Amino acid sequence: MATRSRLFSVLKPPAVLCALGLVMLLLAYTQPAWIDGRVGPGLFAQWLSKGVVALSLLWAALAALGPPGGRSEGESAPSSRPLGPGLALLSGVLVFILMLPLTGLVAACVATALITGWGAGDRHWRALALSGLFAGAATLAIGLTLLPPATRLWPWAAF
Repeated sequence: MATRSRLFSVLKPPAVLCALGLVMLLLAYTQPAWIDGRVGPGLFAQWLSKGVVALSLLWAALAALGPPGGRSEGESAPSSRPLGPGLALLSGVLVFILMLPLTGLVAACVATALITGWGAGDRHWRALALSGLFAGAATLAIGLTLLPPATRLWPWAAF
C-alpha cells in the first residue's frame, strides 16, 4: 500500500502538468498553423504545448522508474517544493497562446518573458524589466531581419 501511495504522490505533479499541456494544446489548435503556405500564429503555440506534454510524460516515466525505497534524507517532499517556477512557466505559455493573435508577437513574447522571469524567483523588478526589454528587442530583431513576416509583430500592422 505504501508503494501505491508513493507512486500516486510521485505521478500527480507530471499528470497535472500533462493535463494543462493538453488544455493549452486545444487552445493552440484554435489558431491556424499555416496560412497560404506560410507559418501561422498557431504553429509555435502548438509546438510549445506538445513540448509541455512530452516533457511531463518523460517526467512521469522517470519518476515511476525512480528508486522504490522512497526519498533520501536530503530530498524534500513534493508538497514542500515551491510551485512558482512551474506555474509561471505554464502561465507564460498560456498567456503567449492567448495574446499572440490579439497583441502580436512582440507583446506576447514580452509578457511571457515577464511572467516566467517572475516565476524564477529572487529577481528584482529591474531585472524583470530588462528581461522583458531584451525579449521584445530580440523578437523584433528576429522578426524583422531573419524571418519572413509570418505573423503580426504588432497588433495594428503586419510588420
